[in-house]
Amino acid sequence: MPRNKEFDYDEKLVAARNLFWKKGYNATSMNDLVDTMKINRSSIYLTYGNKHDLFVKSLGNYMQKKDKQYREAAAKTNDPLQAVRNIIMSVCNAAIDEGNCLFTNSVFELAGSDEQVGKLVKHQTEGAVVLFESLLQQAKENGTYTLAKTPAEMALFLVSGLVSIYNTQIIFSDKKLTEQTAEILMASFD
Repeated sequence: MPRNKEFDYDEKLVAARNLFWKKGYNATSMNDLVDTMKINRSSIYLTYGNKHDLFVKSLGNYMQKKDKQYREAAAKTNDPLQAVRNIIMSVCNAAIDEGNCLFTNSVFELAGSDEQVGKLVKHQTEGAVVLFESLLQQAKENGTYTLAKTPAEMALFLVSGLVSIYNTQIIFSDKKLTEQTAEILMASFD
């Protein structure tokens, strides 16, 4: 008879996610994961797979968290341009509060060399672009978005700019500079 797991799968996944988030993939060892998750190495392998598998699961979990964050920020208003601003400000606030971003770290550390991670971050980016494009298209239809750039062009620019908000906070750890980056990004479509 198989032994029942004596730990919560999601709770331990979040612990691993937070460790990868803090240290990055390459700097995180299996010993770090064992210590942080507080389960033995064989349980990690049996439940989550190897370090890379666990990282991919952790990144997927983080991306779900970010999707939810964006959708909740957008849902706070019926004004599509304000919804875009809300998303940008939610990213700014998260960058200041968290100081780091597993997605941003993954883009720079692994996306160019790890095909699976590259596909995940591309898929996440495309989803965010679709959300922004939809909001900008609504604003165009109601006459509040009047720029020459198409909603698709501006959406890609804005989503790329979200990474720059985290980048600013990671490099400078300066709330004013991070907020300034977000304000400039918002000014680009006003």
